Amino acid sequence: MKFLGFDNDDEDDYENNDSYNDERSRKNKSKHPANSNGRLILFKGIADEVEKRRLCEAYNEGAMILIDMHDLNRSEYDEAGKDFITFMGGVAYAHSGEMKHIKPAQYLLTPRGGIFEVWPEGESADE
Repeated sequence: MKFLGFDNDDEDDYENNDSYNDERSRKNKSKHPANSNGRLILFKGIADEVEKRRLCEAYNEGAMILIDMHDLNRSEYDEAGKDFITFMGGVAYAHSGEMKHIKPAQYLLTPRGGIFEVWPEGESADE
């Protein structure tokens, strides 16, 4: 913060407060449990309000969500698909997760950064 020109003396008071640190730690752990067991949900199409709620609950529990919109025609995608993707992107952002565009009409939401990696073909770790 000092680098940006802010004095962080007030922040030190919070950092030294054990109840503040316990509360912050509890909130971070409750967002995305570490024991999601690698759960992946494949969702095809566009979700209605009930399905959106269920997807959000599963995401909050630590599940990854793969959204596949290959079966939609262009007008369905333009009318409702883009809004659904924007909504789910907002869910990922609000919960400190990530949303990756996999390929046309496919998106992957991960509950935290670093879960999804793309390794280029033909590259070896020994090189």
